[in-house]
Amino acid sequence: MDNQNRQYSIIVVTYNNADGLKRTLMSIRQIDYAQKEVVVIDGGSKDHTLDVIAEYQDIITTSVSEKDSGIYNAMNKGVKLVHGDYVVFMNAGDEFANADVLSLVSRYEGDIILGGDLYGGKQRMPKASMTLYDLLSIGICHQAVYYRREVLQKYGFDESYKLIADLKSVVEPLVKDRVKITVVTEVLAVCEVGGLSKQRWRDTLTENRRMIDELVDPFYRDDYQRFARINNGMLHDFAVLSHFHSAFPLIKWLSKAMSFLNSKFKHIPIE
Repeated sequence: MDNQNRQYSIIVVTYNNADGLKRTLMSIRQIDYAQKEVVVIDGGSKDHTLDVIAEYQDIITTSVSEKDSGIYNAMNKGVKLVHGDYVVFMNAGDEFANADVLSLVSRYEGDIILGGDLYGGKQRMPKASMTLYDLLSIGICHQAVYYRREVLQKYGFDESYKLIADLKSVVEPLVKDRVKITVVTEVLAVCEVGGLSKQRWRDTLTENRRMIDELVDPFYRDDYQRFARINNGMLHDFAVLSHFHSAFPLIKWLSKAMSFLNSKFKHIPIE
């Protein structure tokens, strides 16, 4: 297949965010790529979302507006409606990085193609080659992930996960089917801040551990968890301490005290 003739399915998920939906659809309208379909899944919004959908009927292939049980339920609904070779998801308010994104992605082959994003003005970029450990410890931005439709239809999004079903949708096919993951080291999406996985980071860690228990062979699991503690322990501790700003002066004083004691007693032999 000629990559430049690929068809892309863009699934936009929204709920009571008409203004954000409009920004996303404006971004899609500007994409300079003809072979695309746009599916809007609305969770039964009470604002003027339906007016926005009507305004952009020229680019929307299919739209559904009905109650759902959450974002991953909405995303699964969208998967059942698409026909493209590759599928990408956008939340209302997110935007494509530029008009040439789909042409750029079409230069790459892979069962799952993932790239970088701008989140709150900060660039986040995957490694040039993402291992299983990288996926588990760094995560993904689903707005910058392009799934081959057959892979997505096979695995979908596990709705028992409330925060990282999108990450599992990449990790599971890699672990079970050894799918090819290709990395685009360029920004593909501009994302709104405030995702639930960031707000509820403790619950996110819990789901991450559950996913590891479910998908990672026990032979490798202990090594992964050991490396994760070494590499991410300081970051995790800082995230915890950041909620207790009043403790910083005490921590600073204790650090100085320990440095002083270490300089005084470091030459004393241990019995």
